[in-house]
Amino acid sequence: MGALPHAAWHCVHVYYHAPDKDGLLLDAVRPLFREIRAHVEAAYVLRHWRQGPHLRLNVRTDRQTWEGFVRPRIDQVIGDYLRRHPSTTVLDQRESLAWHRLLAIREQERGPLTPWHPDNSIRDAPFDPRGHVLGGDAAVELLTTFYSDSTPLLFAMLDHARAGRDSKRDLAVNLLLTAAYAGRPLAEGLASCRAHAEAYITWSADPGGTLAAFDREYRLRRTRLVQRVRHVLRTLDGTAPGPHERGTQEAAAFVREWAALLARYARRPEVPAPRPPSSRPLPRPVTRAGDAALDYTYLHLERLGLTSLQRFSALYQVARAAGAVAAAAAAGEEYVPEERAGHGSWGWGT
Repeated sequence: MGALPHAAWHCVHVYYHAPDKDGLLLDAVRPLFREIRAHVEAAYVLRHWRQGPHLRLNVRTDRQTWEGFVRPRIDQVIGDYLRRHPSTTVLDQRESLAWHRLLAIREQERGPLTPWHPDNSIRDAPFDPRGHVLGGDAAVELLTTFYSDSTPLLFAMLDHARAGRDSKRDLAVNLLLTAAYAGRPLAEGLASCRAHAEAYITWSADPGGTLAAFDREYRLRRTRLVQRVRHVLRTLDGTAPGPHERGTQEAAAFVREWAALLARYARRPEVPAPRPPSSRPLPRPVTRAGDAALDYTYLHLERLGLTSLQRFSALYQVARAAGAVAAAAAAGEEYVPEERAGHGSWGWGT
């Protein structure tokens, strides 16, 4: 639907303490969004933690449509799912409070942390534009539009993972490598991946332990990661067959779709300008013209349900595996296993 007069953002929080929210997203939120699509300007969903784990349904429409149609349908569609598939997870608010206090500082989150709202409940809430973090109305408009435009892909990716065609970790590799490759030399994008992973490791409570854990995961998955990186790069270069073309290996999942979406946003004049990294208390991708694709991809992985640790681990895996592929290509060789290739103190690029 086009622009509506007097349209504004409206928000509902759906509290669901069960860790797996994919069923709620695919079997309740997705059909709801399909139903309201013709009546609203935009809609998207986020995962959040404050006052208990929940989904935030954000819908832009006029007040009459919201009150007369959209809000009642939320109660009916989402409420029916909650009655049929209630969360039965029991969480201890006191155990979560220390972590939530830290998250509130790191994410510059405003608002109360307690009390938690009841599990399996639906509550109206003010829309949170996060302008104090994003830096202004233009950045808010850009991100909310991106969230809305990427929501169909979000549902498709969740469906893809639920069907067992790829894990979310594998999809993360596809998307992060696509973002690193978007509109700039791959080496520059991989440098951003490395910088973000290094920053996360440095800021972690146990930098040595975090690096060791990331390295163990890379070594366990190395062969598959290198194969996946090559597959993604062939897809981006146009040498992998399309879905209706004959070939030994079809295009890597969602790579072309994600690249096309990022390219659309790279052409927008309001892509946020640089901000100093020190403006964020925890290292996260810095929103600037060159890194906007990686920043938005990181936020999309959060919507997919990957934890902060999983997201930064994926950045590390991408940088390591893509570095190995690039080094082998520069030497005119096939990829050489790390035991034979040797590596530096962190093994970047091998």
